[in-house]
Order: sequence, then structure tokens, then C-alpha cells
Amino acid sequence: MYFRQIQDPATASLCYLLADRASGEAVAIDPLPSHALLLLAILQEQALTLRHLLRTHVHPGRQYESPLLGLPGLVVGQGEAALCAPADRHFVDGDEVGFGTEAVRILATPGHTPGCVSYLWRDRLFCGDVMEINGCGQPVDETDPGAMYDSVTGHIFTLPDETLLFPAHDYRGRTVSTVAEERRMNTSFSGLSREAFVTDMRNRARD
Repeated sequence: MYFRQIQDPATASLCYLLADRASGEAVAIDPLPSHALLLLAILQEQALTLRHLLRTHVHPGRQYESPLLGLPGLVVGQGEAALCAPADRHFVDGDEVGFGTEAVRILATPGHTPGCVSYLWRDRLFCGDVMEINGCGQPVDETDPGAMYDSVTGHIFTLPDETLLFPAHDYRGRTVSTVAEERRMNTSFSGLSREAFVTDMRNRARD
């Protein structure tokens, strides 16, 4: 296997490159246009072919054009309710994406936006903006706080303790955590009732 986390300091954004070494097939998760040149260089250096570009979420009005989209045979995938950006596949909970002998499983984790999904690969979950390390995604116009709380506490926090969590942004200098740590210590969710979380998110949206 091959795994690489790529940071964009200007936006605090993180994207991920996963690959099956034997077949040379690769998957990119949440690459921004600013990640494209580095990703293309890594693909060439590692002799990998990008088969899938997977988005955890999309926002209206954002720019999703990228040099990566011109790669031959590339399949773009995102959640079934993520309709404001073009894609070749729209996932529902439990779908899988295969690359070589590897597979990514899709978990529906709506809340930050209606179409949010997370991607589970081996012992690693790529959770987008539905949660952050010791926090949660910033509310936007599409955010449903109740759905976000349910996705995190009822879906992500039920994964095995040792599952590694990789967010879409690094605002605090940390780029990975575990389900056990976030379940115990995340100040946005741990020990907070659904009602209190919804109230807090609505107050943050007004600020």
C-alpha cells in the first residue's frame, strides 16, 4: 500500500493519496486545485495511475476545476445529495470503491452539508468537514447541526477505538487522531447532548 497526506498551508486544507502498490492504482480524497501539481508529480514519481477522485463534500459556488480531471479514465465520486459539482458516481452508505486489491467503503455522514460522506480504508477514516480534531466543521448555509451530531456520535464514534481519523482541515497543528480519543475528548461532541450541540452550532452560525 501507499499513503500520503498532503497539506496546503494557505487554506489549512488536507488531501490524501491512497494506492495499491501491486496494481499501481490510486485514489485521491478531497484534492483542491492547489494540490493538483504536487499530486501529479507524486503520481509520476511513484508510477501510480489515479483511478478515483473522491470528495467528502462540495459547496455551491466553489471552484472544482482541476488538472486532475483531465486524467484518462478518472472517475469522480461524491455523496448522492452532493449535486452542486459534477461527478461520475454518487454514493450511498455502504457503497465501495475498488482500486487494485484495495477498497474504500463509503459512510454517509451528512450534517456539514447534506451530501457529506466519509471514506473508510483499512484502519483509516477520512471524515471531511463533518468533524475536526477536537472540534467540528464550521457551520455553513447548508449545515444541519442535528444531522451532524447524529453522524458523528451514531456513526463515526461507533467505529473501533483504534480507527485513525483524518480530517479535511488542520487548524490546530494536528493532522490525525483516533476514534477513542475524539469520543473521549472532543470538546464539540464529548459529553454534549444533541440539543446543546444544536444550540451551540446555531449560535456560531449567527456570529
